[in-house]
Amino acid sequence: MLLTRFKPIQKAIFVFTIALASFSCSSEDSRYKPEEYFTSGQMEAIMLQLVLKTCKKPEGITTMPEIEAYYQEEAKTYQWHFAHETDKGFYFLISRPAPSLYGKRSAIGGFFNTPDHMQIRGFKEIFHTFKMKPDELLKNGGILFEKMVNGQDLRPYYHSRAKDKEGWIEFPDDLNYYDSTSQSWKIRLDTGR
Repeated sequence: MLLTRFKPIQKAIFVFTIALASFSCSSEDSRYKPEEYFTSGQMEAIMLQLVLKTCKKPEGITTMPEIEAYYQEEAKTYQWHFAHETDKGFYFLISRPAPSLYGKRSAIGGFFNTPDHMQIRGFKEIFHTFKMKPDELLKNGGILFEKMVNGQDLRPYYHSRAKDKEGWIEFPDDLNYYDSTSQSWKIRLDTGR
């Protein structure tokens, strides 16, 4: 056996290294890769719809070819990081560039269903993050995504409620909420203040 050639400390280091490598591979959970659920064509079609629902609307553009070109260009800047299917639909985490001198991005976590894996229905944004460096966004966004998928409370990550750390979630908060009917963020008028 291979391990009989090693001294006890070398065996421990070897076993630890193998265990660490196994853990590292499993931490990149394939359950959450969008490619596990959609073909590249489906991902492209769905991403364009997500962009249409989450992107800033173009100003001063009036013709259909200009509008289509605008959204196609915006779609190139978005990244789809995570997806998870439930019996009701899909959770997603996407990111887009944020105004920054350092290449920061902001993430959007949400939900949609797609009976045909092409057209999305029942779209809802669940949270927006503050802008972060890409590696930080992937780590923190992954934590938020896992909590969202598992139905855990995200309020401790709201910037207004974060304790001993900077809040990662910009929206919602105690003042802002997502209105599914208009598919937009709104300000609560009944804050009780």
